[in-house]
Amino acid sequence: MPTDRRYDREGVEFARAVTFFDAIYAFSVTLLITTVDDFSPEAWASLPALWAANGKSLMAFAISFAVVVSFWRGSHQAVAALAAMNGRIILLSCLSMFGVVLIPFATEAMGKLGDLPLPVSVYAVVIAGTSLMHHYMEDQADLADLRHRRRSPAQRRWHWAGAAVLPAVFILSIPIAYLVSPTVAQYSWASLFVLGPAAGAWTARHGGQAAEAADADADDTAA
Repeated sequence: MPTDRRYDREGVEFARAVTFFDAIYAFSVTLLITTVDDFSPEAWASLPALWAANGKSLMAFAISFAVVVSFWRGSHQAVAALAAMNGRIILLSCLSMFGVVLIPFATEAMGKLGDLPLPVSVYAVVIAGTSLMHHYMEDQADLADLRHRRRSPAQRRWHWAGAAVLPAVFILSIPIAYLVSPTVAQYSWASLFVLGPAAGAWTARHGGQAAEAADADADDTAA
């Protein structure tokens, strides 16, 4: 079991952990382009031929690029809110990084075999699992009082409500891949362009109200 030793933000251990995690995101997003690898003369004979040979892989690359950058942005915001880490948070972050490392593998499978339901389902599981692990790490950091500002129970519930949207969309695409088609399952992910911002605004509003209520309770208690 990891130690509960606290690594403050100003310490070198905190910086080493953040640098390690950022490096994994950087390598993962760089490796994505290696999944587009048909360089045969036939594939490069014309633009239509190039798209026919690499189009699906390019689409998978574009999806995964957006996903990894989104995960890194979420990680950046989570780290910015931390006053310190401990061994448990570092372990949970490493488990989240395991999913990030798997994204290029799942991307290549989907780009080359996207007409089959299994590659699309594996990709969905990897993305959903990585997202859930990231938010679980953030939640555990909050419970361990490692954030600059601790959330109230109501804020934590609203945080999880917003965090559940992306995993839910990807998990629900699995039966679509098997019962309808893998292509339709991939198109269903586009719903996040609407659901993501809507859920973010909804949870921010209600989470803000929960924070104001918590502050009011704290002031009443102090008085």
